[in-house]
Formats: sequence, structure tokens, C-alpha cells
Amino acid sequence: MPLPTCKAELLKNLKQAYVKLDAEFNTVSSEHERLKMIEGNVSCCDVVAYQIGWTNLLMGWDRQEERGESPSMPAEGFRWNQLGELAQSFYERNSEKKLGQLRREFHETFQALARWIESLTEQEIFQPHQRQWTGDKWAMVKWIQVNTIAPYGSARTKVRRWKREMGLR
Repeated sequence: MPLPTCKAELLKNLKQAYVKLDAEFNTVSSEHERLKMIEGNVSCCDVVAYQIGWTNLLMGWDRQEERGESPSMPAEGFRWNQLGELAQSFYERNSEKKLGQLRREFHETFQALARWIESLTEQEIFQPHQRQWTGDKWAMVKWIQVNTIAPYGSARTKVRRWKREMGLR
């Protein structure tokens, strides 16, 4: 998927990816929400917890830098070669929550992400070297895409495949 070239396109793509993923859970019953049968041995609840976790990390890196701190990337206590363990921490942290509650949190997180993006200038989003945490190679738009829009789409594909295999519509 090509990177958006303006803030409006970024927000449109984000909203579209969020709405499509979230809608997949409309037909998932409580008896199916915790079945770990989606690719990667995860449940619908895990899928949503993962999206919430990464979206919050993304916004957190920027908040940490704004406070003059060096962001913990990808997360406090985790290295980039421990992403599986990081994902597991998202699942465990949310293991007692129902899908409905996670979807509400996902919606709130999505709204916070959209507000954060709205607060940024086009230059901050699309030009490299605007934040230290983005590094030398990527503009912030790339970080936003690979941590939200792209995984929302990938998760939707996996959930749709699982629903087909389960005969859920």
C-alpha cells in the first residue's frame, strides 16, 4: 500500500481501515470471541488488544519525546527482536476483557490517534527528521502506516478468513 501524501488522505485511510476491521467483529458471538483459532493462534479479543497496544505505543513515543524523554522503543522492557513477547503482553494485559469492551477501547484509541494526527502539521507528518524517535529513514507517516493502517488491514484479512472457516457471517 503506497503511503498517503497528505493529512486528509492519511486520516481517510486510517478511518477506512479501522471501520473495516471493527465491522468484522459485529457477527462474532461471545462464544467465539476468545477462540484462539485465527492465524497466529490468536482470538478476536487478542487481535483487538494488539491494535490497541501498538496504536498506544505509537502515540506514546511522541508524548515521551515531547516531555524531553528518550522514547522506549518498541516498549519499556522490550527490544525490536522481542515483538512476539510484546504482542503476548498485550494479550495477557487484556485477557479478562470481553470483545465489546475491547472494541470500545479500540474506538477510543482510534479517536485519540485521529486527534493526534489532526494536531500535527503536514511537515511533521510527511517530512523526515521531524522527531528523533522516527529516526533518519522514515517520516512519521511511515510509522503511522506500519503501526496502524497496515496491521488493521492484515488483521481484517485474518479475521475474515477465520470467519469463513468457522461459517460465521
